[in-house]
Amino acid sequence: TYLFTAEATVLEVGEKAGGGGWAVVLDETCFHAQGGGQPADTGTLTRAGGGAAWAVRMVKKDGEGVVRHDGEPGGPAPNFGAGDTVSLAVDEPPRRYNARVHSAGHLIDVAMTQAGSTLRPTKGYHFTPGAYVEYEGKLEASEREALLPKLQAAMDELIARAVPSTVQTVDATALGDYCSPNTIPSDPALWGKGWVRVVGVGGMVCPCGGTHVADTRELGAVKVEAVKGKGKVTRISYTVLDG
Repeated sequence: TYLFTAEATVLEVGEKAGGGGWAVVLDETCFHAQGGGQPADTGTLTRAGGGAAWAVRMVKKDGEGVVRHDGEPGGPAPNFGAGDTVSLAVDEPPRRYNARVHSAGHLIDVAMTQAGSTLRPTKGYHFTPGAYVEYEGKLEASEREALLPKLQAAMDELIARAVPSTVQTVDATALGDYCSPNTIPSDPALWGKGWVRVVGVGGMVCPCGGTHVADTRELGAVKVEAVKGKGKVTRISYTVLDG
């Protein structure tokens, strides 16, 4: 979350199909690629030794796991090529805000548990405006109405406590030893293989590859906007206030 600058070696520079601009592949990166319900970082790449900074406007991981840094749509080619060393600079304010929004979504899960809900989280959308977390199962209108103030009170209390966040890399077969039961499939055969990054926010741990705050107090003010029924799910929408 707090690594905003780095250096890397350029592996590939290529023009995107259809004249949509240029993309750069590096040997390593501090840019967060869009995914997991969180927006991509933006920033710049600059050739070591000087030159104009090249704007990065989108970062995505392709089907083969390669992270591509996209420039402005239809924009100029970079002034560096394969083998060059470049300085990476992530735009700090949006990175910090996106981390707050993502962590707030995780904290909604903790608040739901504190409010007595047993609904299982199924989806998080951490883009703004319109951030939300969805849960499997539908509540009656009276239950939704009663839940909202309980969630707000729980969020306020958790934020005031400054609960530290945790990040670990664990073997997928051991997820059950680290993660809260309602954040992973009940069948261990679905946990996958290899190493998995798990993040704890507000004391609840789950698999996650996103950026997060150091502790819950860093979230600042979070407003629980609504509790709505949508088909067979319950959607909790929220806003991380500026400041």
